[in-house]
Amino acid sequence: MVSPDRAVLSDPIYGYSSHSQFHFSLAAGFFLWAAVMSIIYRGSKVSIAHHVLCFAVYFLALNPFMHHVGNIYLLFQASTLCLDLKSLAKLVVDDKKLVHNLQKLHPYVFVSTRILIGLPISAIFLYDMGRLLLFGTPHSVGIVLFYVCVCVFINCLNVYIAMGMCLGLNDGGKFCTVPHKKGDGVRREKNDIFNLKFSISFGDRNHDHKKQYGSKTHFSDGLFPSLPLIVISVIASISTSPSSLEKQENSIDHALYDNLGNNIYYMLTENETFRAAALVTAILYGAIKIFERYGHLVYTEATPPVKQKDVVKRHLYTKIRNEWYDLARFEHPGGPVALNLARNRDATAMFESHHYLIDHKKLMGVLNKYKVPEAEAANLRTFDPRDDGAHFVWKDYEKDPFVTEVKQMVVDHFTPIAKARGISLREATKATTQKWMLVIGMMVAFFSTVPFFVAGQWWTIVVTPLLAWVIIANYWHDCLHFSMSSDWRVNAIFPYLFPWLSSPWMWYHQHDIGHHAYTNIGHKDPDLAHAPQLKREHESIRWRKRHEKQESWLVFGFIWSLAVGFGLQFMSDIRANLKGRYNNVVGYEKLNPVRMFCHLVGRGVWAYCVFIWPYMVFNFWKAAAFATIPSFIFSWCFMLNSQINHLTEHTAHASDPNFLKHQIVTAQDFGAQNWWCTFFSGGLNMQLEHHCFPCVNHCHLTALQPKLKAICLKHGVNYWEVDGYRSALESHLKHTEKMGVRPFSDDH
Repeated sequence: MVSPDRAVLSDPIYGYSSHSQFHFSLAAGFFLWAAVMSIIYRGSKVSIAHHVLCFAVYFLALNPFMHHVGNIYLLFQASTLCLDLKSLAKLVVDDKKLVHNLQKLHPYVFVSTRILIGLPISAIFLYDMGRLLLFGTPHSVGIVLFYVCVCVFINCLNVYIAMGMCLGLNDGGKFCTVPHKKGDGVRREKNDIFNLKFSISFGDRNHDHKKQYGSKTHFSDGLFPSLPLIVISVIASISTSPSSLEKQENSIDHALYDNLGNNIYYMLTENETFRAAALVTAILYGAIKIFERYGHLVYTEATPPVKQKDVVKRHLYTKIRNEWYDLARFEHPGGPVALNLARNRDATAMFESHHYLIDHKKLMGVLNKYKVPEAEAANLRTFDPRDDGAHFVWKDYEKDPFVTEVKQMVVDHFTPIAKARGISLREATKATTQKWMLVIGMMVAFFSTVPFFVAGQWWTIVVTPLLAWVIIANYWHDCLHFSMSSDWRVNAIFPYLFPWLSSPWMWYHQHDIGHHAYTNIGHKDPDLAHAPQLKREHESIRWRKRHEKQESWLVFGFIWSLAVGFGLQFMSDIRANLKGRYNNVVGYEKLNPVRMFCHLVGRGVWAYCVFIWPYMVFNFWKAAAFATIPSFIFSWCFMLNSQINHLTEHTAHASDPNFLKHQIVTAQDFGAQNWWCTFFSGGLNMQLEHHCFPCVNHCHLTALQPKLKAICLKHGVNYWEVDGYRSALESHLKHTEKMGVRPFSDDH
C-alpha cells in the first residue's frame, strides 16, 4: 500500500503484486485453519462466521488478483494482532505487566488502523468498486458486490466497536463496560447497546477452550498445528493460475532480480513449485493417516485394543504383583505402546513407576476387571524365565509412608497447574508450550547447519553434532518415556524422525523395560553390560585382565567415542535380534519379517546419513573426518550425561527392597538448579526425580527437585547430589578406577 508494484499503479484493482500474493495466501490459509479449529473447539458462531468470511475475502482476492481488497483487510488485522500477542504473552512468558500493556495498546491500534486509516481507504475502495460496476468490466458482478457488502458491514462494525470503546473507556468488560461504583459491590455497564458480549476470535480469550467434539483423541488432532502449512500450500497452488502468472511475468523486472541474486524468490512463485509443495504436503498428510490406520501391522507396539464386538481372540497377558491380567481389550489412556511393552512380562515395576497420580484402590479396581482366572493363569509364563519380578517387595508398597508422601506431593504440585490451565492432571505433567518452543527452536538451529555440514564447512563438524545431542536430550528421551505429549502418537512417532542415539524400539527394551525397572541390579539392568569385555562398572560383571587400566584416558576415550555409533546402534542391536535378549539380560521378542525389513531399512538409512555419504562427496581424509568426528562428539555427549548419574562411588551398588527408595539411592543429581546442566543434559542432571517420575516431562523436574529432597531428608533416605559436571565426573572416574582392581587382590 505504501510502495506498490508498477502493475498495481497501472491497474489499482487487478494489478498483480507478488509480495501481496504471498500475504493473501498466508491469510487465506490461516483463516481457513482458524475456522476449522473454532468448529472443533466449539468456538462461538460469531468467531466461526468471522473466520469463514475472512477466508473468503482473501481467497477470492487471489484469482483474479485484487490488490486493493486484500490489503484493506490485512490492515484491519493489525488490531487483532495485539490480542494475539496478548494471548501469546499469557501463554509463554506469564508476564502480567506485558499482558496488561498489550491489552491497553489494543484500542489505540484499533482506532488508528480501522477508523483513522481504514475508513478513508475503504471509502476509496467503495468508490473504485462503484465505478467498476457502472463503467468498467468486472470479472464477476457477484464477487464485486460481495466485497462491497463486506466492506460496508465491517466498517459499520468497526465504528460500532470503536464507539463502545470510547464511551465505555474500555475498562472492565469486552468493549465498553465501566468499573463499579465504590462501595456497592455491583458492576454496572454503561451504554449496554455497545457491549457486544462476544470476541471475534477462538471464543473468550480469558477462558480455556471448550473440549473438542468427540470423547476420544485421534491422531489427526495432533496434526492441527501443521494444518496452516498444508492449507497455505494448497491455497498458493490454486492461486497460481495461468492468468495470474501472465500478470506476474509482466510485473517482474528480471534484470533487477538477476542482479540482486534473487532467483530463488522468483522460483518460489512459479506454478510448478507451488503445486509441488501442495503435492508434497498432501502426500505427507496421507502417509500419516495411512500409518495411523495400518501402522500397527508393522509397528506391533502400536497395536490398538481389541473391540468388544471383535470375535478374534487375541490376548495381551502381563503380570503385575504376581497376578496375571489380559489387557487386550483395555483402552489405555496412555496409548497402546505402553501396554504392548508389558506383553508377556512381569510389568510390576513399570506399572508402579507410571501410575503415581491415581489412587491405588481406584487403579486396582480398573485393573481387576481384566484379571485372568486362576485356572488359566496357572498355565501362563513370562517369555523370559528370568523375568520373575524379584528383588522388590510389593506387599503394602502403596501404604509405605515415604511412598504415600511422595505421591501426594506430586499430585499437590500438578493439581493447581491443571486447574489453572483447564486440563487433566496427566496433561499437566507433559511438556509446556515453552518447552515445545525450545525444542522447535533447537530443531531449526540444527537444520540450519545441515546445508553447511553437507557442504563440508569445518565448523559444522563440532556444532552440528552438539545441536543433534541437545535435540535428542530435550525431546527424544522424553517422548520414549511418554512424557512429551498426552497424545501417545506424538510420543511414538517423533523419536523415529531423529533416531541418532538408538532405534526407538531398542531403546524401549534397554531403557524403559530394563534400566528404569531394575536400576543397577546385576543381570537385570542392561546398562551395566554394554561392553563388559572392555569395561567393568559393577560387581556383577566378571573381572578381566584388561579391566586393570580401564580408568586411563586412552581406554576411557576409546569406549566413550564408540559407545553410540558402534555400541548402541550396532552391536546391541545385532545381539538382541540374534540372541533374543538385549545385552543378555532383557528378554526380547524377535521381530516379524515385515517389521524386521523396516527395522533394517531404518538402520541402513541411519548408517548412510552418518557414515557413508561423506565418502561419496569428499576426498578420503575429509570424508573420514566427517564420518567419525561428529559421531565421536555425539557419543561423548551421551556418555557424559548418562554415566555420571548411576555409576558412582555411592550409587553403583546401592539397593533397597522398596522400589521408590531404590530409584533414589541408586541415582545422583548434578547441578539440579543450574540452567546449563538442565539444558545440556535434557534434564538428566535431575536423575533422582526422573527415575521417580519418568512420565513427567523434565521441564517440571526443577520445581519438583527441592520437594523430593525435603521428603527424602525427612524419611532418612539417602539423597545423592553434587554441584555440577566436574564433581559428578570425578566421582564416576573414582568408581571406574575402583572397579578395575582385581577382586580379592591387595589393592581391592
